[in-house]
Amino acid sequence: MPSLHFSTTIKAPPQAVFDRLADFAHYDNWLPSSNLFKTVMEITDNPVQQGTKYVDNGLHGEVTVCQPPQNLTFHQVTNLKLLGFIPAGLDITIAYQLKADEAGTDLTRDVTVQMNGALKLLQFMLVRSIAAENRRILAALKLGLEQSA
Repeated sequence: MPSLHFSTTIKAPPQAVFDRLADFAHYDNWLPSSNLFKTVMEITDNPVQQGTKYVDNGLHGEVTVCQPPQNLTFHQVTNLKLLGFIPAGLDITIAYQLKADEAGTDLTRDVTVQMNGALKLLQFMLVRSIAAENRRILAALKLGLEQSA
C-alpha cells in the first residue's frame, strides 16, 4: 500500500489554512479542475466536521478527523466495474497536519492509497499521477492563501 508524504510552508495562519481546507464546497474557487479533481458534487456539511460525507468525481468520502486548526483527515473509496464487470477500486486516506511557525503554517499532507482489482495492475502509473495531483493541490492552496493575505 503506497504512502506519500508532501509538505509546504504557507505564509498564512493555521486557522486560515484549515478553514480553506475544510471548505470542501468551494475548492473550485482556488483549485482548478484536473483529470482527478472536478468539484465536490455532494456534501452533507460545509465547512466539514467529523462524520461529514461527500462525493467527489466518483469517490465517496467521509471526514474522519476534524480538529481545527491542527488536523483534518478524510477517507475516500471508489468501486468501479471496468467494461461493466471487471472489479477495480481505490481506497485513499488523506491526512493534513498544520503547525504554526514564524513564517505562517507548516502543512503536511500524508496520503495512503490502496488499489483493488484491476487497478493493482496500474499501480505504478496511478501513484505517479496521484503524487503529481497532490503537489498541484498544495501549490494551488499556497498560492491562493498567500495572494489573499
